[in-house]
Amino acid sequence: MIISGGAVVGVGIAGILTMNAFPLLVISAALVGLGGIVASSSGIALLADATEARSRSQRFGQQIALGTMAAFAASVLAGLLAAPVAAAFGARESDPLTLRALVALGGIVGAASAIPILFIRDVPVPAATTAQVSRLLARFVPIEVVFGLGAGSFIPFTNLFFADRFGLGFGPIGLALGSIAVAGSLGALAHGRFVASRLGPVRGVVSVELASLHFALAAVLSGSVVFAVLFLAARAALMYGAQATWSAYTLSSFAPVERAAVNATLALAWSIGAAISSSVSGAIRGAMGPEGFTVNAVVLVACYALGASLVFVLFRGREPQGDAAVADEARAARPFAPE
Repeated sequence: MIISGGAVVGVGIAGILTMNAFPLLVISAALVGLGGIVASSSGIALLADATEARSRSQRFGQQIALGTMAAFAASVLAGLLAAPVAAAFGARESDPLTLRALVALGGIVGAASAIPILFIRDVPVPAATTAQVSRLLARFVPIEVVFGLGAGSFIPFTNLFFADRFGLGFGPIGLALGSIAVAGSLGALAHGRFVASRLGPVRGVVSVELASLHFALAAVLSGSVVFAVLFLAARAALMYGAQATWSAYTLSSFAPVERAAVNATLALAWSIGAAISSSVSGAIRGAMGPEGFTVNAVVLVACYALGASLVFVLFRGREPQGDAAVADEARAARPFAPE
């Protein structure tokens, strides 16, 4: 499934590189998103199945940290390569040809990542299921939709925020995004070890998500690009840490046989929210100009505050039972085995 999802992403990237009509570009972007959901859902479920429940939050943090460090390298490298690539094609850095060339380079690197995946063995998955899985999933879906609404209002356009608000070029934007990614990776590594281990997963997630909201507002209200980067970096450190713990908590709530489908469903719910808010936020910025980013950030803060509240109300005091279902199945298969 991971390879299949990657293949769909590859088709989408090829479409972005070769198509000029806007509807075809939208379809290509949709394929990238669809393939990404399939690949990431299968990969995250595989990681959850291969780790013990007590260490799952830290393993997810390490996975997110590796991803964000890769994002740091990609952002900085793209910024550094923009000028020479543009010069090689006799174009400007902002020309579509330059952007497509950079996307193509990223696609080549992404395709190469399929090679080590071929050597990963599937983890045997027990057939046990979680009791009332549909009702449990219905608790998680609205949370993901709300978080998607918040994230889609601002996060995908962070590069435009630095370009429109502060007039940064490709190189400085790459450095800014890379710095934010590094902060996020540190937060992902730290949350499970120092926050969730003391407060528990639910309170640990809610506390840092609420704390991150102040930094999101401070970033868009700051008139200094340095402080804007610092505030967004602090926000990323908190939110990426919460993401690792929340992902581990979510998948631990379901039995292994359910995890890939559950993760895909929740990723789709998040993406629907993000798609809606991205469209609305684009219209807001089109009407208000760079000041529209402030409105977008306020929407982000409101949605994340609501999402954190839902996490606390719906899951306070609830321990994940996904791994318990597997243990029950094992005991049922060996009724006379010693404890």
